[in-house]
Amino acid sequence: MNCTTETLFVLPRVAVSPPPGSKNVRIGKVVTGPGGDWVPCATRVAPGQFYPGLFQVGPGRKQVCISDVAMKCPDKALSRAIAIAESAAL
Repeated sequence: MNCTTETLFVLPRVAVSPPPGSKNVRIGKVVTGPGGDWVPCATRVAPGQFYPGLFQVGPGRKQVCISDVAMKCPDKALSRAIAIAESAAL
């Protein structure tokens, strides 16, 4: 998924709540912009499988995971999450 305005339209179709038992294993720096403050993360959903995730800073906000592709590397999942957070913050 490229970091473009297309990402904002695709995000709702692939964003899911973190699965039960999942755990954030990498957390990036807050990405701030007119679209809000977003925290990217890599979430382990199964042994050797990671989803990029993000949550918006603020009351009542929840974390979502991007479920279109499970990645094998937490650093790659975090990198993708950062790109998505940058797009969401626009």
